[in-house]
Amino acid sequence: MNDDPPARDPRFGDHPSVIRYARNNLDVRLLKVLAAAERVILYVVSAVLLAIAGGIVIMLFAMVVRGGVGWTEKVVVVIEDLLLVLIVLEIFATVLTHLEGGRLRLEPFIIVGIIAVVRHIMSVVVRLTVSMTAAESREQFTEMAVYAGVAVLLTTALALARWSQWKVQQNPDPKLGPVQGDEAG
Repeated sequence: MNDDPPARDPRFGDHPSVIRYARNNLDVRLLKVLAAAERVILYVVSAVLLAIAGGIVIMLFAMVVRGGVGWTEKVVVVIEDLLLVLIVLEIFATVLTHLEGGRLRLEPFIIVGIIAVVRHIMSVVVRLTVSMTAAESREQFTEMAVYAGVAVLLTTALALARWSQWKVQQNPDPKLGPVQGDEAG
């Protein structure tokens, strides 16, 4: 049995996955157009994500300079907004990796989830500093406990994802070839 990769067909250009699905020249052309459209959309999404992150930072500085709220409230808002910028930049990095030809990975999405949960926990903590009824307080503590549980689950998922990736890199399956993203070899 021959395990060599299929010969490259010049019709397919930089889209070797097209080889698997294309049945004729029309299929090849359509798949190339769709792949190019995907790249254009990814570039637009990347630019919009950077603009959003920049806008958040600009609004953050404007809020700090303008004032109007207490110092402790400003600190919490600054931290929450910076965490939001981290979320946007993590998604941007994921899109950028995909544009560079990398595969979508689970890890960045878990990280985004962890950051989002931390943001929510912070907002609950801020709400708890405001005087409220016992029932409202109990509801806020329950909400915080749920968010803390979600944070633990996501952190466990991240640890498992990283452990399984490390395990695969330690013992690669010779039938599958080299591990994607392993530059150390």
